[in-house]
Amino acid sequence: MSKKSLPLTLYQTLEKHAQDADINDDEELQDILKKLTALNEKVEAIKQRARDKRVEKAPNVILLNSRR
Repeated sequence: MSKKSLPLTLYQTLEKHAQDADINDDEELQDILKKLTALNEKVEAIKQRARDKRVEKAPNVILLNSRR
């Protein structure tokens, strides 16, 4: 299980506050949410490239999701 990125965490928090009517669900909020979505996609792409590079450098090593 991977950890959530900061943009995703912020997105979910803002969305929750909008649902709870703590903040206005207006055009500005929607713009921020769109930007956080785009940023999260970039973060996930960079994380995937890093994982791919690790596999390229050590193809015989099995990557574990968590240490025990």
